[in-house]
Amino acid sequence: MEPNEAGPSREERISRMEAEGVLSPAQAEMLRQSLSVASGPQASSDERGPSTGRMAVAKWVLYLALVLLAVLSVGLLEGGGGGIQEVSQTINQPGVTGEMNKSLSNLLAIMLILAVPVAIWAWLHNSLVSREEAVFASWAQVESSYQRRSDLIPSLVETVSRYLRHEAATLAQVTRERGAGERDLAAAVEELIKAQKASTDLLRQGGKMLDDPEALAAIGRAELQVGGQMQRMFALAESYPELKSADQFLTLQGQLEGTENRINVARMRFDEAVEAYNQSIRKLPGSLVAGVGRFSRKAYFQADEEAENAPKLDFH
Repeated sequence: MEPNEAGPSREERISRMEAEGVLSPAQAEMLRQSLSVASGPQASSDERGPSTGRMAVAKWVLYLALVLLAVLSVGLLEGGGGGIQEVSQTINQPGVTGEMNKSLSNLLAIMLILAVPVAIWAWLHNSLVSREEAVFASWAQVESSYQRRSDLIPSLVETVSRYLRHEAATLAQVTRERGAGERDLAAAVEELIKAQKASTDLLRQGGKMLDDPEALAAIGRAELQVGGQMQRMFALAESYPELKSADQFLTLQGQLEGTENRINVARMRFDEAVEAYNQSIRKLPGSLVAGVGRFSRKAYFQADEEAENAPKLDFH
């Protein structure tokens, strides 16, 4: 069970840690901001603006096709009924179907000619919409995984900060090396909070960043910093057997390790959805529909050189 699923809310926990002196007011405020991702796992309506515009284009195309069909139908009916047909000219004459039957046949042919391209266009448009929605859904999973890690960080910060406060209160005499180690661990807590806040500030852009490769690269670098600071904190904790063996600390290690795996899987699936979508809007005949419907190419969530060379988190 995750720490945020029972007991006090995150805001109550942060306020309590601030009141008890576990966190400074600045740290508490940064934690609050880092947990308030405005976009959330679901893309907001303003992020789907291009989709709304494409639906309007699709409706206008269908309306235009219906208007043309109606105009042609009226013209053919008026042309066929403009005069009185002489029955004597057609009755008992093999092979002669009459002018009205010819008009109906022409009308059906025109309706078929118009209906086929409209149906094909609508199918292609709907296919591109489905693939784009798959990209949005995959990105929501990435955000959800990042948010899960963000939800776990306050518990990690509280556990380490409480231990440091306990050490400072109970150990009157410490060696210089031990004091330096505690300062390093406290600094790691501070840097983790800052890295998490920076990442959250970027994530507030929501789905708007999906068209911008530089924005996604910035998110990747920010999340890499969060992972790196967590790794540093766990590495420093190795020097503190009491902290390393605490039940809460061990539980958080396992949950954060699982979260890192979820993040990697979610990012991989996101890139797969983007690849399928980008291919659809670049290949014929989908590219023709994409141009009319203003479908734009999406960015891949690729790791930069720092991410590729970063050491793997090892919590055990």
